[in-house]
Amino acid sequence: MQDDVEALVERLFQERASWPELIKAIRAAAEVGIEPAQRIALSHDGWRRLCNVRINQEAQCRKQALSHLKTYGADSLVIRDGDSLIISEPKSR
Repeated sequence: MQDDVEALVERLFQERASWPELIKAIRAAAEVGIEPAQRIALSHDGWRRLCNVRINQEAQCRKQALSHLKTYGADSLVIRDGDSLIISEPKSR
């Protein structure tokens, strides 16, 4: 199952799927909620790199990342580094 989800995440990255499409697909395939689906998505190096760029260059993405940070605090997927935001590395793979 995990290999199937990892393959799905990679395929959607290669297809340049939107973030909502990605999360919806992961939730269906892995039968998980939104937060675990986000963690799965961000365990992929390409998605994490893309999100790091977007949360620092696109106002709407930055706003959502800051909201996530405020909501989840120490458990957030986002870390503040001065004025920059960074997607945290996955804790385990």
